[in-house]
Amino acid sequence: MDRTSVFVMLYTNPDIKGRMTIMKKVISNIMILIGAALLIFVGYTQAKVYLEQKKLRDQYASLSFEVEDGDVENGEEKEIKKGETIGILEIPKLDLSTVLVEGTDPENIKYAVGHLPGSSSVSKVGSKGENFVIAGHRSYTYGKFFNRLDELKNGDEVILKVQKRVLTFEVIDKKIVKPTNMDVVKPVKDKALVTLVTCHPQYSNKQRLIVVTELKNERILDGREVKDIVKNL
Repeated sequence: MDRTSVFVMLYTNPDIKGRMTIMKKVISNIMILIGAALLIFVGYTQAKVYLEQKKLRDQYASLSFEVEDGDVENGEEKEIKKGETIGILEIPKLDLSTVLVEGTDPENIKYAVGHLPGSSSVSKVGSKGENFVIAGHRSYTYGKFFNRLDELKNGDEVILKVQKRVLTFEVIDKKIVKPTNMDVVKPVKDKALVTLVTCHPQYSNKQRLIVVTELKNERILDGREVKDIVKNL
């Protein structure tokens, strides 16, 4: 039997034609269910990120922004626990505003971006000879805060709100390096840096996308400005 005969038989035999129609309907219904499940999952993850961000922003709003007696003893800062909210990161070009937490463990940066322990401390960010490093996800299910980080160019601004300070940095370099390259997180003499780190390319962990920014200006907030920032979170 040639192919033409088989084709005619398939589409003229009532039993076979009926089975194929049922099969098409089953496949169609399965595809609809899969699509609906994906939409529900995406909606759930977005809602989860929103709620976790709100909780972290509430923590930021509850900070006193004051240095209490005993916070600094013998030249050492009071320890900040991993997962604690320490500030707000904003990148106007990317329409990004996200909470900054202490730590870069998977759980820490699931719903926010994280400060790399071992890099410059919160109190020293913006000082010359310091490099404050921030890491964030680019393409995971939760926390895709740095998914557009590659769009940044020299001169673009990165704003960091920590304690009672608003520090504005501008991009001075962007590079792709191996995960083992730790030079990018080291301080540079006479430069006040904030370095942003994420995975590259998207959906891969083979390399790191590095965006280096340098301090442009710093502003100390008064009590009213702090309240306005907290109010608008």
